[in-house]
Amino acid sequence: MLGDQIINTVKMIASVVVSLLMIAVLFIIPRIFNRLFDDEEISYAEAFGENGFHALLAGVILLWFIPFGILIIFPVAILLSILSPAGRQSWHHFGRIRIYAIASMMVILMLGGLAPTADPRAPQSWGEPLFDENPKAPLYPSGKQFTWLMLPSDGGLNVEIVQSLSVRTPHQFTKFSAASSTLLLADLLNMQQSRLDQAVQLLDEQIVFDLDEDEMKLVPIKDKKTHTYDVNSNQKEVQIRLFELRSLTLSSNPDGVKVGEVFCAAESSWRGELDVLVVVRPIGHTGLSSDRYAERLTAQWIAS
Repeated sequence: MLGDQIINTVKMIASVVVSLLMIAVLFIIPRIFNRLFDDEEISYAEAFGENGFHALLAGVILLWFIPFGILIIFPVAILLSILSPAGRQSWHHFGRIRIYAIASMMVILMLGGLAPTADPRAPQSWGEPLFDENPKAPLYPSGKQFTWLMLPSDGGLNVEIVQSLSVRTPHQFTKFSAASSTLLLADLLNMQQSRLDQAVQLLDEQIVFDLDEDEMKLVPIKDKKTHTYDVNSNQKEVQIRLFELRSLTLSSNPDGVKVGEVFCAAESSWRGELDVLVVVRPIGHTGLSSDRYAERLTAQWIAS
């Protein structure tokens, strides 16, 4: 029990450790340069040029406050330093050490995406997950995935594959806009597809279609980006996404044929992780028209 508590604590403070390592670079790089390149000892405050140390330090701190994190901070900082005459002069004289420091900090930040995450959230009423891992999940960023198969009492088509995920958000530590930025990156990099294979396999076992998980396509459904849920008499707004699940083998249409829908809800945290709920339902499921935003399941997941 104590061992599990220690492991969970380490997972919770992973982003803090990454931040401290990035700050440590600002002190280590000048020492290395002093030994290898400089004839004259130079302090860390002077090593990066005027305000260079403070600007790099501020960049680390802003990862805890700026939405989209490094995706905003890095290009804005570079643009400002290029537009400023003093900034261009500083890059001329201190460019090499700045590049070494920035590259080292970026490597540490990206490696932080490999830090283990906490267990996915789930209410006790769902019972033990059918699967507590996904061998086809992407290695980066780090994440954990629990999967449940929920069968209807009448044996009809109201089958639901429910997945709860915890995913590392290496590009930012703040919870502000972490859900929207991470979902946007997942869309751009097609990260959802690999995590969906397990759900498609389960769905194939429950319906009459012959589905091939390697021949499936997710098509975004144009809908609102947030939805408000009633959770224990409180209103909770979360980021949501809807997708059509299309099979490319059941039709000659290059866009495939719709065999179900995928619903996603996401909540961010201050620990540099994103909690995601995924509900996969086949075509013919009554909830696709009467409960499109999976009200009951999502409310239970939020409250857990």
